[in-house]
Amino acid sequence: MMICSEKTNFRFEGEGNIKNFAKASLSALIQGQIKSDYPELLAAAEPTPDPVRNAYVSADMKRELLKTLLEKAGAIALLSLGQAIDTIEYDPVWYYALRSRTPKVLFDKWNRFERYAHSTNRVRIEKQSDCSASFTRYGIEGYQPSIPENLLICGVMIALLEAIGCQSLECYMPDKNGEWHKVREKHQFTLHTDNPVSIYNLDTSRWLISWHKIMPRKIDNDNIQKEFDFELPPITLLQNQDKVKKITQHVANDISRVWKIEDVAWEMGYSIRSLQRLLTMSDLSFSKLIRLIRIQFACKMLSQKKNSLTSIAFCLGFSDSAHFSRDFKASMGMSPSAYRKSLYP
Repeated sequence: MMICSEKTNFRFEGEGNIKNFAKASLSALIQGQIKSDYPELLAAAEPTPDPVRNAYVSADMKRELLKTLLEKAGAIALLSLGQAIDTIEYDPVWYYALRSRTPKVLFDKWNRFERYAHSTNRVRIEKQSDCSASFTRYGIEGYQPSIPENLLICGVMIALLEAIGCQSLECYMPDKNGEWHKVREKHQFTLHTDNPVSIYNLDTSRWLISWHKIMPRKIDNDNIQKEFDFELPPITLLQNQDKVKKITQHVANDISRVWKIEDVAWEMGYSIRSLQRLLTMSDLSFSKLIRLIRIQFACKMLSQKKNSLTSIAFCLGFSDSAHFSRDFKASMGMSPSAYRKSLYP
């Protein structure tokens, strides 16, 4: 259990090229919940997107769905959509997001995720204390996020934080006079239609989320260990083999995280110097170890047709697909798409 003891300041702000797209799995989440709770609203809607066949969908389609849901079902319905985030089994992006052990790690992933998942909107995340962070939604190149979109992303962020172990979470939004109002407390949204503060009087682009403590969810390592048998350079000393294997499995357990040597050293009980010495004695460097793990993960994920190249790039901790392609080609002598094609000629 962690009682909000992270000391590193964080400030994340996404950037990216402008295209009118949204992540298909997010749109599928929206339609899935609407179909379950408000089936009448989908009568004239487009079919639910298939994230396996199409990684992205029209952002306009998503906006219309959210607008309709807000008008017909209210703000809580939108805020609650994120509560089903851990049911999206077909998209590895959410799977790896839910493996984050701290809010900082989650926020770092979110910063990269936005470049992959949405074309025009971003979230600026700033630490307020060890147990809280502020969030500001903004658009790029003249685009402005709508109220329904803000509520959706706020709800998704709340769901992710609670899923990774943030306890006693509360969320606040300010009104036009700058007074903050609670919209989430003790696993319940408090913004009801009969609330004297209308959703239209709140600045839904700004939120403050706080939590009392962090109890990280137990992450099952068995699937990683069974699925991947990592190939490493020969290590002469037997005791070093076991140590490097444990370090490798620890990193692999959350491969989508952008790992730093100081983080691995601290979490595995080493000093930075002793970890560097261990890796050097094993004919490895920290960057080489990370690259070996990523590339072997990539080969495995490329063998599964349902994983898009963009999802693989995100899940392996790359800042963008181009970076992934360059690293993969440097290691394997061919692009990721060419490697996949060689598997399925």
